[in-house]
Amino acid sequence: MNFESLVGVSLIQILLGFTRTSGLVVTAPIFQSRSVPIPVKVVISFALALVIAPFIRVQADFIRYPLGVVILILLQEVLVGLIIGFIANFAFYAVQLGGYFFDVSLGFGVVNIIDPNSGTEMPLLGQLNYLIAMVVFLAINAHHSVILALIKSYEIVGPGMLTLKKETTGVVLSAFSGMFLLGFRIGLPIIGAIFLTDVALGIISKLLPQINVFMIGFPVKILLGLMMLMLFLPVYIMVLETVFANSGDTFRAIRTILLQLHG
Repeated sequence: MNFESLVGVSLIQILLGFTRTSGLVVTAPIFQSRSVPIPVKVVISFALALVIAPFIRVQADFIRYPLGVVILILLQEVLVGLIIGFIANFAFYAVQLGGYFFDVSLGFGVVNIIDPNSGTEMPLLGQLNYLIAMVVFLAINAHHSVILALIKSYEIVGPGMLTLKKETTGVVLSAFSGMFLLGFRIGLPIIGAIFLTDVALGIISKLLPQINVFMIGFPVKILLGLMMLMLFLPVYIMVLETVFANSGDTFRAIRTILLQLHG
C-alpha cells in the first residue's frame, strides 16, 4: 500500500498545500503571533495542508517540470498564502489605528506598551482594542473563515497560475485605504466627544478666565473618553463582527485581490 492510497492525497498536493499554508501562518491573525512557537506553526501548516490537499488540482505532468519551474511555483504558493494572511490582518491593523486615535485624543499618545504578539510598541488603548478584536475574531469563528478563504483560493488561483498585474496595485491600495477608514470609524465616537469637550472648555476659558481649564481638561477628557468607550463598546463589537463575517469587508478584499492575481 503506497502513501497516496493510504492518505488519499499525493505528496505533490501536500507539498503545494504546505507551501501556501506556510505563507498564511506567517501573516494571518492569531497564527502569526510570536507567542506561537515556530515548531507549532510548522505543525499547523502541515495539518492545514492535509486538510486542503484534496482541493488542490495538480497537472499530471507536474513531476516532469524542470527544477527551476517547480521552485518558482512553490514560491508563488508561499506568496499567495502571505497575501491572504496579510489582507486578513488589515482589520487588526485598523483597530490598532483606532486605538491610536483614542490615545491621542485622551492624552495617552506618549504612553506605549510592548505588544507580546508582534514585539512592537503599541498605543495603550490600541492594545485593548486589539485584544477585544481577537476575542471577537475567535468568538465568531473567523479563523475558520480564513481557512475557508485559503481553500477557496485554489478555485481562483491554482498552483502556478499567479500573475502580478498592474490592476492589482489599485486593489491593494483600495484595501489599504479601507483599513484607515475602518480605523477612523472605530475612533470617531471618542474623537467627536473629545472635540466637543475641547470646544466647551474653550468657551469656559473665555467666559471664566480665572478657571485653569488646562488643569481640569485632562481628567475630564480621560473620564469622558473612557465613558464613551464603554458606551460604544457594543457598537464596536458589532462593527468587528461585520468586518470578520464570511461576507464582510475583509474576505471580500481577499477574493477581489485573488481574482486580480489569477493568471
